[in-house]
Amino acid sequence: MVHLRSSKFVFAVIFSLLALSGFSSAENHTVYVGTVDNPYIFSEANLVISPGDNVTFVWTPGQPHNVAQVDSATSNAFVANGDIVLKFYSGEPVDGATWVLNSTYTQEEGILYYVCEPHAGLQMRGQIVIESRPDLTMELGNFPWLSYLLVFPLIGAIWCLSFRNSPEAHKYIALSTTLFTFIISCIVFSKAGNGSGFRLVEEYEWAPNLGVSLLLGVDGISSPLVLLTGIIGPLTVIFSWHEKEKPALFFSLLLVMQTALYGVFITLDYFVFYIFWEVVLIPMFFLIAIWGGDNRRYASIKFFIYTFTASVIMLVGFMALYFEAGVNSFSMIDIANNSSGFSREFQIWVFAALFIGFAVKIPSVPWHTWLPDAHVQAPTAGSILLAGVMLKMGLYGLMRAALPPLPIGAEVFVPLMVALAIISILYGAVLSLAQTDLKKLVAYSSVSHMGVALLGVATMTELGFAGAVFMMFAHGILSPAMFMVAGVLMHQLGTREIPNLGGIAQNQPTTTGLFVVIFMGSLGVPGMAVFVSELSVFIAFFESHGYLLLLPIFGMVFTAGYHLWALQRAIFGAENEKVDMEKVHEAPWYEMYPMLILIIIAAFFGIFPHYLMDPISTGSYDILDFMGVL
Repeated sequence: MVHLRSSKFVFAVIFSLLALSGFSSAENHTVYVGTVDNPYIFSEANLVISPGDNVTFVWTPGQPHNVAQVDSATSNAFVANGDIVLKFYSGEPVDGATWVLNSTYTQEEGILYYVCEPHAGLQMRGQIVIESRPDLTMELGNFPWLSYLLVFPLIGAIWCLSFRNSPEAHKYIALSTTLFTFIISCIVFSKAGNGSGFRLVEEYEWAPNLGVSLLLGVDGISSPLVLLTGIIGPLTVIFSWHEKEKPALFFSLLLVMQTALYGVFITLDYFVFYIFWEVVLIPMFFLIAIWGGDNRRYASIKFFIYTFTASVIMLVGFMALYFEAGVNSFSMIDIANNSSGFSREFQIWVFAALFIGFAVKIPSVPWHTWLPDAHVQAPTAGSILLAGVMLKMGLYGLMRAALPPLPIGAEVFVPLMVALAIISILYGAVLSLAQTDLKKLVAYSSVSHMGVALLGVATMTELGFAGAVFMMFAHGILSPAMFMVAGVLMHQLGTREIPNLGGIAQNQPTTTGLFVVIFMGSLGVPGMAVFVSELSVFIAFFESHGYLLLLPIFGMVFTAGYHLWALQRAIFGAENEKVDMEKVHEAPWYEMYPMLILIIIAAFFGIFPHYLMDPISTGSYDILDFMGVL
């Protein structure tokens, strides 16, 4: 593994240097003087740039134009007594030209108003707003809460292994550790609050010569995911209470994975972020490979290859940001605050690399195929962590690591994100209808739900961002509950095949009740968290893209179809003659209680969404404000 990681690092450095060649540090913006549809307008009539940027005016053939600065948004005073008295002037009107307003005129913040001289009376005017992006702020913490989230699960994992010969100690160690970190995650969430910027910041030098440090912090975007990780941890342990195959190793892997997940959500250093991102793969690989189904070897290798390859591409993007920013630091804060000079070409190429790396983990169509295989073969605990928390890494990484330093790249990729999101929603919903394995149905439903979250990000609005993060949290609560249902049915009936689940209502009324509520919650009925997230995303998408909303709404029809179809077959279908239904009984407490707790949480945030929405909205506003979108 060490050799592979070293090779990957060298590979990434080489390709990053290649990617950086030919990119300039000053941003160049293009404004078309006249368009094909209307020769009397400027294509970017309200252009926002950073100090020192260049603006290239390109004439559309057909009419003689020029560019002349004026005093105000309504003034036409560009000439006095035949002498040009203004700061910039492209010259006499011509038909077809290219003229550059260079950085000499854009050094200071303010607004530059301009018109086309012969067509000022037709309101052919525009303005260039010169403003610096706000810095991302940090507030140092007075207690190392975030360090505790990393240290204690790791200590618990080592402790579990030290009691590998004890029949019971490992699960109590795992439970006490995850409960402790859950309490800390609640404290972190409460302290992050609704304040702007990063809170509870901690920084520990690691490799100062390389600009690498353990920089930790949370905001309104990351704190809900920290809370989600804290919730899922102890519930996964409880649901796996009677795990009998290599239990010490099993619970230690769960704790290592929890450490890595916390690390992804609280790290503000690109290099350390990448390390935690990779570490997440290792315990999940072994959970599938050792405790998975009959085809576990294929599923685990496919999972590793897909995500490992994507992380290579992501690392290329990280190295490119590091070299281009020129701050000798992998800090996300430092790089973002020094990213105003990134060229358009640089932003597009680097955003493409990061988007591919994150899209595989979301997972977005067409990089989703590893997910159904992984879920079907993974043990229930693996599916809980994979669907509940791990899938959130992709969208979180996109919002945290890609959007702030690359706003122009993000803008260019918005149409692609919209297209992939809609395809994922429709494809995941349609494929769910074709499944007979309950786990595979839930897996494809995850593709559809994460498509909704990606759609929210693609709106580039505060409400859309908030809806996307809310969806990550809501899906992180209800999808583990759905996999728990699948696990319970497998334990009781020996099958997950939906046509063979008939008759459970008579023999498992409580389990059936939980089954119905969980599936209704995932469907998005009012009063549950998924409903709030979907409504927020769809409102935001309608405001930005209009009636294109009909396509994802159509996907919701299929969503209702596969949820109701599965319920009808499982609850009201004919009893499976191969199963002795008299021996089928309710799920034990350690399987029942986690499902009940997840339902309560989903209902609480569905009824009182502001407890999540307020901090998420603040974090969303900070990102969009920094990007210059608002």
